[in-house]
Amino acid sequence: MWETIRGYLTFTRKERYGVLFLLIIISILFVLPYFFKPSVGDPDPVAYKKMKEGIRKFETGSTDSSLEAVRHERYQDRKTYSMAANPAKADGDSHAEMFYFDPNKIQSADWLRLGLTERLTQTILHYTEKGGRFQKAEDLKKLYGLNQTEYKRLFPYIRIAKSSVEFKTRSGYSAKSAYNFATAKKTDSFFRESPLNAEPGFERTAKKFVITDINLADSIGWSRLPGIGAKLASRITHFREKLGGFYHMDQVGETFGLPDSTFQKIKPFLRLNAVSLNQIDLNSATREVLQSHPYIRWQIAKAIIDYRAQHGTFQSVDELLQLAQMDAVKFEKLKPYLTANH
Repeated sequence: MWETIRGYLTFTRKERYGVLFLLIIISILFVLPYFFKPSVGDPDPVAYKKMKEGIRKFETGSTDSSLEAVRHERYQDRKTYSMAANPAKADGDSHAEMFYFDPNKIQSADWLRLGLTERLTQTILHYTEKGGRFQKAEDLKKLYGLNQTEYKRLFPYIRIAKSSVEFKTRSGYSAKSAYNFATAKKTDSFFRESPLNAEPGFERTAKKFVITDINLADSIGWSRLPGIGAKLASRITHFREKLGGFYHMDQVGETFGLPDSTFQKIKPFLRLNAVSLNQIDLNSATREVLQSHPYIRWQIAKAIIDYRAQHGTFQSVDELLQLAQMDAVKFEKLKPYLTANH
């Protein structure tokens, strides 16, 4: 045993020579780069002198470095591009046309006349198109990309009209702002005021929700309620069809995916004027028809079919209470949708 292991751990004379030769080659290759380092040569006197001069100017705070930066080719290209993008700035805003304006109303061409860049103009228009509104002149300086100089230039010309806005408070009472749009005023400067003319279509009113009959409303009617989108509206109408109609207001809240918070929000707008339910005949309905009803599971459907096979037709709906799968709560919930015709 030991001899066998020893045979794997020993080397012959040729193998020892081979290992030694390989180690010598590896050592030579490892040391060789140190004897053949590339010569970097002497430093360029002109470049070295320029570097020292630059360091001296930086340390002494000389303005020459700033002037060189201004004259730099890349800086000049950037300045030329900025001038081309905004001609008003290229000549000290001499091409900018100043006039009184409402930032909530003016269009792209008006912003360009005021000397703003196309990019900043698109940012402002995107903000207003999404429903954003400038409530006061100071809101303009919050815009990304508008520097302090441009803001001070535009500020004296800003005229923001305040409309009469009707809204709902959290308590449900209606409130109305104290401003009259026709006589609204905005200060031209710190010393005088000028009235603003009313423009039609500026007033905003709160969205009014119509009263909905839960058995008559279609998907469009449901989607007009707060918090109800097209998907939830479709689910409610589908659930009502499978049930065969609603006989109680709280059944709407059983719709799959309808949060209770949303149901409580729309409940004041719901009405149940007339109840007309589609009833299932216990004596003629197939198992598929029975178990398709949301209140009848497949166990109850099977029990009804088995009961009919053993006892014949149902004499009344109350006989369902004899089924083991039926309790009083389930029965009272399901009873309005069942009938027993002979």
